[in-house]
Amino acid sequence: MGSEKSARGIAGFASATAAGRRIAGVSAIGRTVHRLASDSDEIEIRIGDGSALSTEAQADVERLRGGVPVSIVQGEADPLPLPTSWEIVRKTGKPSDGLVSRWLNRPISQRISWVMLALPAARPVHVTIFNAFLALVMFPIVLAGGEAGLVVGGILFHTASILDGVDGEMARATYRTSPQGATLDSAVDIATNLLFVSAFSVHLALRDHDWIGWVGAWAVAVSLFGGLVIAWRSRAEGGPLGFDLLKRSAPVRSAADLAYWAVQTLTGRDCFAFLYMVLIVAGLERTALSIYAGVGAIWFPYVLVTLVPRARASFRGAA
Repeated sequence: MGSEKSARGIAGFASATAAGRRIAGVSAIGRTVHRLASDSDEIEIRIGDGSALSTEAQADVERLRGGVPVSIVQGEADPLPLPTSWEIVRKTGKPSDGLVSRWLNRPISQRISWVMLALPAARPVHVTIFNAFLALVMFPIVLAGGEAGLVVGGILFHTASILDGVDGEMARATYRTSPQGATLDSAVDIATNLLFVSAFSVHLALRDHDWIGWVGAWAVAVSLFGGLVIAWRSRAEGGPLGFDLLKRSAPVRSAADLAYWAVQTLTGRDCFAFLYMVLIVAGLERTALSIYAGVGAIWFPYVLVTLVPRARASFRGAA
């Protein structure tokens, strides 16, 4: 049996200023209301000095009350203990994070998120839009920027991989996650991958005039059709577009589990973006593209085996 809700949740703040104090992008009163709403039929917030809440704090209360009535009155009550901004941001990682994401990208992106959440007007979508802009800047640099362009492009590609975590972290920290946001974020990720691999492949093909052009064509095709299959599966299940469809966090208990984990790790964006950057900076750009194409030969069947049967079942169920 689930726990019953209490009749009234009560908490207090010494002043409206204390209630409006922002913690990781959300006012203290907003976080208090969100916590009380999960187990209360009604909420009473007492403000010691009786002053009015700021517009931002009022908006947080309305957004996070979850349909539970909230009354703001003058009076005294103990405040709920709330975590610090950094404690909140530290919990925004995902169980499906790859090795590079967990040990390199996430520590950097969470610090960026912590700074962004201190800006009152910052929203997750702003970071998503910036990542899209970064991809558009990266494309001509890689395509026609010479050897220096390859290096700068490789660094920008990995930078985009790091920043890809920021919008999700901000959304989870501020209770702003949504299917629309997740879909936009993943669409930008897929487009960024495709733009980089396309520009990189064309650059090497025009520079070297040999078989590397065919390797690049295969890499582009894998990126394109893999993205289309992921989009098809997302539509079949009625969920947001996302690479998490390919991931699982189950423990490794057999050889099959180990193989599944290895493919998942090697084909994760965090891993190949970091590997691309390292190899390009080291002057091994042809090796980088060859590895991507080789891993793509494993990833595309993996996508088909993982997603197509369930997508078909979902479409049949909806028919």
